[in-house]
Amino acid sequence: MNKNIFYKFMLISMLFLFANAKELKVIAPWEVTGLEPTQSGKIFQSMQVAENLVGVNEIGELIPALATTWSVSNDGLVWTFNLRDGVKFHDGSSLNASIVEYNLNTNAVLKKSILSYLPLKSIKAKGKTIEVTLTSKFNSLPAYFAHYSTVILAKKSFDENAKVINMIASGAYEVNKITLPLKVKLIRNENWWNGKANIKEASYLAVGKGETRALMIKSQEADIAYNILPTSIKSLKKNPNLNVEFKAIPRARMLKVNSGSEFFNTAELREAISLAINRKAIAKVILKNEDLAATQMFPVSMSLWYNKELKPLSYDIKKANKLLDNAGWKKQSDGFRYKDGKKFEITLDTYNDRPELPVIATAIQAQLKKIGVDLKLLIGSYTEIIRKHKDNTLHLGLISRNFVLVPNPLGTLLQDYGKGGANWGAMNWKNETMFKYLDELKSSDNRQLQYKVTELLQNELPSIPLAWTEKTVVSNKRVNNVKVDPLEINFFLAQIKWTK
Repeated sequence: MNKNIFYKFMLISMLFLFANAKELKVIAPWEVTGLEPTQSGKIFQSMQVAENLVGVNEIGELIPALATTWSVSNDGLVWTFNLRDGVKFHDGSSLNASIVEYNLNTNAVLKKSILSYLPLKSIKAKGKTIEVTLTSKFNSLPAYFAHYSTVILAKKSFDENAKVINMIASGAYEVNKITLPLKVKLIRNENWWNGKANIKEASYLAVGKGETRALMIKSQEADIAYNILPTSIKSLKKNPNLNVEFKAIPRARMLKVNSGSEFFNTAELREAISLAINRKAIAKVILKNEDLAATQMFPVSMSLWYNKELKPLSYDIKKANKLLDNAGWKKQSDGFRYKDGKKFEITLDTYNDRPELPVIATAIQAQLKKIGVDLKLLIGSYTEIIRKHKDNTLHLGLISRNFVLVPNPLGTLLQDYGKGGANWGAMNWKNETMFKYLDELKSSDNRQLQYKVTELLQNELPSIPLAWTEKTVVSNKRVNNVKVDPLEINFFLAQIKWTK
């Protein structure tokens, strides 16, 4: 065992030794980077601490949460959300329209949350309702109020500048103690509007290394572990004390591409990179499931967006070489390509939060070398990809992209491939046809238009899909009723019970 991993494992294990034996212990790779919902709202939403106006059930349908119903005006511009009566925040204060209006009008939410992609005119309290007024029709608006960046917090969560300084929400669990950026200790909310969680105490621990998470669940230092390396699954499945669950989820690993770079500024250059990648080998050897090799951006499970008519992404070294030759990038005696005296030398940034990504990056490095591309790997924080997107220094970023950050892929597509691109989407790629398609989809559901979007993405490759995703959750058999949310919104902790 690697010594560094062993020592980290021992240190993290010590944090658990003093925990209550009946504390439900959850481990996952994601750090609690701050208290603002736009920073770590996903963790507090998943752990059922913070809640939204709109919820999502286990099959991805929108359901009532802090709002019981919602409706839209005949012109499609005014949405009304009716708030649930009798909801108390963890500090005893009551949910009302005024506090919801306050939450959704903070500078952080309006400028940094998923709402910043909506044609918003205003969000106002009106009696026991919230009125959301738009400048143009947007049919999928309710789904945006299920996103983690729109959770509703008590007034005492904020300072005088509307910055979040305490996590006081309304969910099944309330925060007992936070140790940023690693740990959150929770206690059951005895006054939850939706009943009571079965287990009184729970905790969340951010454990970056996949190997460490595997060790912790194996040694019973954790009850539930998320995002385990495929290479660890085989041994864990043999452990009689553990349950291992897999579920296909609407997420794909892909290359974020700087289409403004001289290395990728045509669809043909991006196609050459795509053709040089052996997706089936990566899926079979690294992910242990050849069926995860992406033939297009959206996986088969996303039936409304998966386009059976598309020519699948393939592996063709001969064609990749020809495309690069035609673009003026010629191989020299050292085996690498040059154009006008400049070497085809690029960098690929990725991160450890998704433990398989650095391994996939290494495989891509070897595969691109075969076509004369000198690829340097940079493995650090995901924030480096965001920074380099903003300062235009990124070449390639290997990322894992969730298509249903709101329970509708259109939300992610608007964010990633709309005008201006986005941190996790297009970079220096401008396509007026795509902008037109996406704008039309805001006001009408149209399967043929959706297929046109997928065809354009396949032909232009502003991002290069590599592999689809299965979510792996390993749990100790001392707990039962563990569920895997395909939308990665909810851990369903309130439903989990100790095995009797």
